[in-house]
Amino acid sequence: MDKSSKSYIIFKKLHSRSLVWIGLALIAIFLSDILHSSFVDRFYYQGIFEWIRIAYDTLLGWSPIPMLYIVVAIILVRIIFWMRSRKKGMLYLITKAIGGIAFLIFIFYFAWGFNYNQTSLQKRLGYNLKDVTQQDIEVEYQRATLELQKAAEELPSLLKTDESISALKISDNDLRPDVEKALAELGIPNKGRVRVRQIWPPGLLLRWSTAGIYIPQAFEGHIDDGLLSVQKPFTIAHEMAHGYGVTDEGACNFIAWLACIESKNPWVRFGGAFTYWRYAASEMPGDSIEQELKIISPVVLRSLSLIRKNDEKYPDLLPKIRDAIYSNYLKHHGVEGGLRSYNYVVMMVVEYLRKKG
Repeated sequence: MDKSSKSYIIFKKLHSRSLVWIGLALIAIFLSDILHSSFVDRFYYQGIFEWIRIAYDTLLGWSPIPMLYIVVAIILVRIIFWMRSRKKGMLYLITKAIGGIAFLIFIFYFAWGFNYNQTSLQKRLGYNLKDVTQQDIEVEYQRATLELQKAAEELPSLLKTDESISALKISDNDLRPDVEKALAELGIPNKGRVRVRQIWPPGLLLRWSTAGIYIPQAFEGHIDDGLLSVQKPFTIAHEMAHGYGVTDEGACNFIAWLACIESKNPWVRFGGAFTYWRYAASEMPGDSIEQELKIISPVVLRSLSLIRKNDEKYPDLLPKIRDAIYSNYLKHHGVEGGLRSYNYVVMMVVEYLRKKG
C-alpha cells in the first residue's frame, strides 16, 4: 500500500467536520495576533460585533433562562454522543473532542474576542496613566472616601439594614440605563440590550475569586448569586460593559464607577461608591485605611463585615493557579498589567476628573 493510500485511510478515521472547526479556530487565533486596531475599530467593533450584539439581544435576549445553562446543556449532550462514538476509533474521538473545543474558541473570537485588538479606552479618551502619581492616588482615595460618605448619607434608613446590604433585589434592568448613559458620555457604542444574569449555585464564581464573568459563547454577562446586594451594582455594570465590547478590566471598572455614581438610584450610587472605594483603599497603606474606618459611616462598616463573613462561606480554590492563568490570559490579549489592570480604575478616575477640571 502506497503512502497516499495510507494517508487516505487515516483521514477517513478522522471526524471531518471537526477539521473545519480546528482550521477556523487556528485562523481566528492567528488573526487575533495580527489584526490592527484601526481595522478592528471600523470593521469589527463598530460592524460585525454590533450586528451580532443586536441580533442576539433581539432574538434571544428576552429569554428568562440564562443562555449559559442552555450552552452547558448542549455541551453535556454532545459529550454523551461523543462517548457513544467509541466504536469509530480513537482518532475519531480525539478529533471530535478537539473540534468541539475549536468551535468554542472560534465563537469566542468571532462573537467578542477580536475586541481585544481595538484601540484602548484610555487611548481614545487621551488618558496617560503614567502621569498619575502616588500622591494623586492618595488624594483620590480621600475624594473616594468623601464620595462614599455622601452616598451613605443619601441612603434611606430602610436601606441601611443588614437585610438590605445582603439581600436587596437588584438586576441588570436596574443598571442598564445608567451603563448606557455612561457609555454614551464616553463615546462608546451601546447598541443592543446586554443581559447580565445572576447564576446559581452561589459560590460558583466566588470560589475562584471571581465576582462576575462575561462568556462570549453565551453572549451574556454573569455574576455570582452569592454576592451581597451591596456588591452587585458595580459588578453588574462591569459585566455589562464587557457585553458592549469593552475588554480591558480597568476600563470596565471605570465605566461601572461612572454609571453607578451618576445613577438616580441611591442604592446603585452607594454600591458603586462602596466597591470603588475598596479599589482605591487597596492602593493605600494599611494605617491610613484604619484611620478612615474610625470615622466612616456605620453602614459601610457593616457592609465590610458582612462581606468578610460571606467570603468565608466560599473559600478560594487553587487561588495561585487561577491568578497565574488569568493574568497570563489577559497579558496575552494585550491587557497590560494582567490582574493588576482591575486597579487601573483609580488612575482612570484621576485622569477623568482632571480633564473635567
